[in-house]
Amino acid sequence: MVTDGDIEIAAGLIKHVYDNAPAQIRSQISKDPSARYELIANAVVAHRILRNLSVASTEASDIYFEFLADQLTAAKKFDEKRFQRQLKVPDLAVLAQERWRISKTEIATVPEKRSLSHILLLCSEGCDEAEKTAKLADIRQRIADGESFSDLALEFSQDPGSKQRGGRLSRSISLADENVDQTFRDTAFTLTEVGEISEVVQSRFGFHIMRLEAIEPEREYTFEEVKEPLMAEIEKRYREDAYRDYVLSMGPTEALRIDEEAIDSIMGKLPDVEEVAPAGD
Repeated sequence: MVTDGDIEIAAGLIKHVYDNAPAQIRSQISKDPSARYELIANAVVAHRILRNLSVASTEASDIYFEFLADQLTAAKKFDEKRFQRQLKVPDLAVLAQERWRISKTEIATVPEKRSLSHILLLCSEGCDEAEKTAKLADIRQRIADGESFSDLALEFSQDPGSKQRGGRLSRSISLADENVDQTFRDTAFTLTEVGEISEVVQSRFGFHIMRLEAIEPEREYTFEEVKEPLMAEIEKRYREDAYRDYVLSMGPTEALRIDEEAIDSIMGKLPDVEEVAPAGD
């Protein structure tokens, strides 16, 4: 697509540079001849720099070896991309189904969850805990006497998120839910019947009473529910293993020879290893 003396630039490279340029730059290139020329000129300069560096080995300078090391690192990175693009992945659905079948407890169990409403009275350091407890106990009695939990939550709760929903929490919780205060969780799972209201309980936020709204029993994910993430996980491992085997296949052969003295001069001599005599009979 572009030539300049002994420099030849393939269309694929120009397309890659253009496609990966920022949107603003691409917009300029599509309208402004000077911007388009600058992209091409930069590509020519880069090619000449690469050619100059490629013949710079005669200098044996630190800069050259830094370039060579970076080039080798980049080569491994892009070779893996090339390998993965060309790799043919078999149908993994059967493996995924077998993994689901034998590992249901590990990967397919959905724990029991509880949906709750609560009324919170905040209590920071130094607050009157007895007063908070007594006030919530009074509210709890009013609910037992027939007043609406939701109305009282809207009036008294100091949880700004849930009070507008009549105290209803935005999501159900499990006993192992680490994002929820443990005391709150433990109390929630002592409730056994929908509509049951807890005693006053203290968490790190303050004092609560809660009402059990619904119980979602423990269940197992169906295979269809976990098929896609399972197949993605298995494919990831398949690709990693395939590339590892590919890299190992290019490792040193029996023809490998190492100048130990030269290596020692760079890395230092290895410490002597004392031979241990075998134990006598």
